[in-house]
Amino acid sequence: MELMPLEIDLPPGFAGLPVGNDDKLNRGHAWMVAENLPSETSVEEFGSYLMALVPTMQANGIRVFGKFAVGPRKGDVATLTLGVALWPETAPGSRDALVAAMAEEYRGRHKRAVVQPVRLPIGPAVVAISGGEFHLPERDVRSQIKAEYQIPLPDGRSVVILSVIAESEDAWPAVAEATAKVAWSLRSGETS
Repeated sequence: MELMPLEIDLPPGFAGLPVGNDDKLNRGHAWMVAENLPSETSVEEFGSYLMALVPTMQANGIRVFGKFAVGPRKGDVATLTLGVALWPETAPGSRDALVAAMAEEYRGRHKRAVVQPVRLPIGPAVVAISGGEFHLPERDVRSQIKAEYQIPLPDGRSVVILSVIAESEDAWPAVAEATAKVAWSLRSGETS
């Protein structure tokens, strides 16, 4: 089944990989990323590492994955992932009712998240902001801030999941703003 073509405006300084169904284009994007990132490995080797991730990203509906600078401190970086998932069955007719149900479901699974329905140019959506800590071995504690939009598409068959995550509590306003700008830019890629 062909998914709805989409376009977005990515954050300034975004370095990432668009993922499509054309392996030749994917390879070209992977090599371009490899050429533009400082790495101790060769462009071919780094590009092949990226290409090894493409089938898993495709299987999970990921269309864009990458990083960009965010926040008040030098070195604060966020990871952006945009994926498209198909509904298991036909979505309910009212996208507003669907978004209200999705927001309630999200609140139930993420008790401490701030969750609310919003209206984007492409239609209604759920936005959520959450934070937490990961406790790693040797007492390494990492903060994580996440902004997520879930956007049922007008095609009635799919939903966009846009997630931006940063490891800096201080960066949360910038994470929220950058994610909102991408979500607000989401539009159909279909040409008239």
